[in-house]
Amino acid sequence: MPRGQTPALTPQQADRYREVVRLRAAGLTFDEIAERVGYKSRSGAKEAYDRALELYGREAVDSLRELEGERLEQLWRHTFGRILSSPESTQEFVALVNSAVRISNSRASLYGLEAPKQMTVTGQDGGPIETDVGRILVERLRSIAGVDGLDDAIDVDEANGAALDR
Repeated sequence: MPRGQTPALTPQQADRYREVVRLRAAGLTFDEIAERVGYKSRSGAKEAYDRALELYGREAVDSLRELEGERLEQLWRHTFGRILSSPESTQEFVALVNSAVRISNSRASLYGLEAPKQMTVTGQDGGPIETDVGRILVERLRSIAGVDGLDDAIDVDEANGAALDR
């Protein structure tokens, strides 16, 4: 078989892969799936699951995302309903609100609703990042030795060139 091609699945293998995906979507662990479908270990079930997603591609992922979204929506409605029904204690109310926030965060993550975080990377004191290793090394040696005339002993351009030659 040419490299990069996958062998054709037998109907039995395809059925097992579909069953693995179905059981995973139903919330079973890989240990439980392995036992039900007949894999020797959880790693066999996990490999089958990964392979099924690879073979069935985007459709399976979209289907699982939709199912997970429905689960989160159901949890949200249940949790929010309990918040509105006046919990018996402040502790219960706080726990429910925390649960609601976690559910909301999971939903935002699932659907990619989080705005990308923008970072600015700068050098010392907000300046540009210095990449001149030779000059940085000379400055560091100067600060360690406390010698002002270190430039006479070390040619900065020569140090830079030697670093680049290596």
